[in-house]
Amino acid sequence: MHSVNSAWVEKEVETAFEKENRNKSSVLFPIKLDETVMHTDQAWAADIRRMRHIGNMTQWKDHDAYQRGLHRLLRDLKQEKV
Repeated sequence: MHSVNSAWVEKEVETAFEKENRNKSSVLFPIKLDETVMHTDQAWAADIRRMRHIGNMTQWKDHDAYQRGLHRLLRDLKQEKV
């Protein structure tokens, strides 16, 4: 929850969006550890919800759920390199 309200996180997200626009490639691959990003009214979080798949790592203690989230993230990262 604290990260959603962090000015540093907001700046990093905005910097990532700027770099993506400049380079025409993705650099931001968000994951969620809880549901905070889905319910906040922060503008940058709304942009992420609207424009990105947010990897679900909320069940990180569950081996199978963690593996599903990790495989999706790795797949997304590999596709971006192509």
